[in-house]
Amino acid sequence: MLSCSPERRAAQVRTANLRSSYTLCRLSTMGKKDTKVRMSLQTLRVLEAFLENPTVQLAGADVHQRCGIASGTLYPILLRLESAGWFVSQWESVDPSSAGRPRRRLYRLTSTGLRLASEVFASFNRGLLA
Repeated sequence: MLSCSPERRAAQVRTANLRSSYTLCRLSTMGKKDTKVRMSLQTLRVLEAFLENPTVQLAGADVHQRCGIASGTLYPILLRLESAGWFVSQWESVDPSSAGRPRRRLYRLTSTGLRLASEVFASFNRGLLA
């Protein structure tokens, strides 16, 4: 039997620990709660996707299809808007094994989010900065 160096053995242990980790984490916020939202072009596109039908819950993949924003940009925007109180989210109630896919996180505009998003778009129509 071949013996491993201590460094090689430590690397094997780290790899085994990574393989045995089954929990995926979801950050609830990307920092402290902040009700002020920076209005980038991408944020406006996300809000526009929700304003098409404000009562519908959308998964991140749905928003991606509607506005074409990459997931690395989209999900931080969704988290910031949720943290600011513009959105609420919940896991869909589906059994992953029977659906053949993981559960999706569904986002919905809050009444406050609907009001604020409408104000932002109205300010652009008036020629004002949001």
